[in-house]
Amino acid sequence: MKFLARIVPAAALLVILSGCFFDNPLTSGPSKSLNTWLLGVWESKDDKGRVSRIRITPISSDRYALSLATPGKTPQDDRKYEFEAWPSRVGSSLFLSLRCLSSPGDIPTGAYVFTHIQLLDQNHAKARGLQLDATPATSSFELRKEVRRKLKDLSLYENVPTANWTRVAEIFWSTDGADPVFTPIRNPGTIDWEATPKEEASPGR
Repeated sequence: MKFLARIVPAAALLVILSGCFFDNPLTSGPSKSLNTWLLGVWESKDDKGRVSRIRITPISSDRYALSLATPGKTPQDDRKYEFEAWPSRVGSSLFLSLRCLSSPGDIPTGAYVFTHIQLLDQNHAKARGLQLDATPATSSFELRKEVRRKLKDLSLYENVPTANWTRVAEIFWSTDGADPVFTPIRNPGTIDWEATPKEEASPGR
């Protein structure tokens, strides 16, 4: 089975998605409403100071859109990913089922990966993948069964690294209109989504 952290060497930060690719989500639909504390732009740095960013916006009251940008050795090596995600409850634990909408080619379109996110406070979070032995074609029911078993024997996160993320821009979500409205309300001028790590370090930026 392939792990994202192995596929994208520049981004051990992809442990937010680390794990195998699966044909099915943990749950076929959302288990609860979205957590508005997850909305915004989040950054994480690797040991070489390279920055990965995730932008999380709401699609609906219980689904997220995730845009992930990870740096390579050069700007030409930068990678971008798009996911649709929703909360999946297994027992008393809550995870995200993420469906790949687009990638540079290393993640199959339509494939699922899973992550657990721990919010430490309003602007800091930890994310980790799930250590599953299931095959890619395993059903949602059998996936949940394995997650419950591994939660019970404390092996679900065994040998899975943790990525630390810091929110650098919040997103306000309003449903007063016909469509959700997203508005950055904290440090809106500091985010350059297209910037490369080299550009970010240049004087005068």
